Amino acid sequence: MEELLDNDKNVYDRMTDEELVRCAAADKLACEALLLRYAKLIFIKAAMCSASESDRDDLCQEGLMALLRAISTYDEDREAKFSTYAEVCIVNRMRTLSARAAKAPAVCESIDEFGEDVLSESETPESIYLNKEFFSELRRAAETELSGTERGVFGMVIRGASYRETAEKLGISEKSVDNAMQRARRKIRAYLK
Repeated sequence: MEELLDNDKNVYDRMTDEELVRCAAADKLACEALLLRYAKLIFIKAAMCSASESDRDDLCQEGLMALLRAISTYDEDREAKFSTYAEVCIVNRMRTLSARAAKAPAVCESIDEFGEDVLSESETPESIYLNKEFFSELRRAAETELSGTERGVFGMVIRGASYRETAEKLGISEKSVDNAMQRARRKIRAYLK
């Protein structure tokens, strides 16, 4: 049985990002494979944009949410690679958070300042293991720590729904959606620490 699971994981390792995105809506393992591929990018971009460790944690969380949204909103017909689209989404979300926090121009001015592509560097077995553990903990936190409303709001927002769309779908106010997202972020952050 364990060998069968290892073979399934190898299937995802051989798939392109675009193939994984097509499968991610119906296959949690495909989505997880994408999350693991981009975890290093998120951590590096967060470290480059942050002024402190707590800022870095917030930026990692925002980067993860941006990646999940990129997975759900990616359009192959626009003829852009998923890696490019995801990186822009992640950096823009981090830049927005940094600008909001500082009430000043964002720390991250453009993607170009980050240098070479960090996704092409080889990962160590330790970093792969740590990334898998992190995302397993994140999933566990969402399942065990969040209320039904928070889980519903969190799920819709990370899939790309706006606060307004989420509010209409769940029959609650936009302010309730915002409050649920704030609580979900706090709970997940506390659980992961």
